[in-house]
Amino acid sequence: MFQNIRELKIPFETEKQASIATKVLSPDPILKPQDFQADYSSENNVMLARFRSIDDRVLRVGVSSVIDSIKTIIETMDELS
Repeated sequence: MFQNIRELKIPFETEKQASIATKVLSPDPILKPQDFQADYSSENNVMLARFRSIDDRVLRVGVSSVIDSIKTIIETMDELS
């Protein structure tokens, strides 16, 4: 079903930040789960995002959206620290 699989490793300053980012992203619903799926985990100070999609375009749009969310999470962490 899913032809495209990619992973991103996003380093954070601390293990706690990576864990927070993972928890914040995890509840976000995917609009078309039959076309795109994302799973998040963290290990030490690195958040791992795994993406699966039916084609390149869906993958690009989905990953771009997640990157925008990660950017917002990082900006929020910076403001609160």
